[in-house]
Amino acid sequence: MNITFYACQGTGIIQTRGAICTMFHMHTVVRLPEADPAGVLFFGNYFRLVHDSYESFMESIGFGLPQMLRDGDYLLVIAHAEADYVKPVRFGEKIDVSLRVEHIGGSSFVLSYAVMDADGVTAATLKTIHVAIDKANWTRIKLPPKLKEKFEQLKSSQ
Repeated sequence: MNITFYACQGTGIIQTRGAICTMFHMHTVVRLPEADPAGVLFFGNYFRLVHDSYESFMESIGFGLPQMLRDGDYLLVIAHAEADYVKPVRFGEKIDVSLRVEHIGGSSFVLSYAVMDADGVTAATLKTIHVAIDKANWTRIKLPPKLKEKFEQLKSSQ
């Protein structure tokens, strides 16, 4: 898996972890266990791929999920997920998963994803809605201010 940040105006690659970017990209290859018997990426594995991208993205902006689960007092649960499949992706194909902050609410945020083949053709689009909850009692809470601020920076630079 190779992870790349693209600069705010699409002018190059940002190498530093603290930089603000518009889109997060994860490059990978479809593995055999991810394919169905026809050799096509199994539909449910698109969600695994975008979640891998989400985990790497969160880590890169300073909100790693392992630390949040271990030490935090809140969780970011997925309340909704959807996908539209445009074309098949096959075992062995190189793909790019891009992530963009689409919406930021008081207690939730929406991430949109595009899975593209090696030629840059969209194979699928996905969306996840995440809600902040109190870890102790599992009730909805406001997004943590530092996280919301980071998302607002990312969204404003898109």
